[in-house]
Amino acid sequence: MSQYLDVYSGNDYTIHFKYSAILNIVFVTMMYGVGMPLLFPLAAFNFFNQWLTERLTVAYVVRLPAQLDDQLTTNCIRVLKFSPILLLCNGFWMVSNT
Repeated sequence: MSQYLDVYSGNDYTIHFKYSAILNIVFVTMMYGVGMPLLFPLAAFNFFNQWLTERLTVAYVVRLPAQLDDQLTTNCIRVLKFSPILLLCNGFWMVSNT
């Protein structure tokens, strides 16, 4: 029975890769978004696509996610607080540079 469960229950759900992808998209968009405004709708589309595929993947493909506390989410939000500062500083430089 355990071999059957190991073969057909799906892969483990690794949430830290999802958080790293979100942080990467946010910081690249905030850093270069003023110079390339197309990045903002592309990032929004990517977040929607990621949300949709993750919902389907968790529902049908992977095992139940491990029970995690809110430490990973809290750390991610703490890091994301610096992205508007990056947008303002780099955006000011892009707009004011001759």
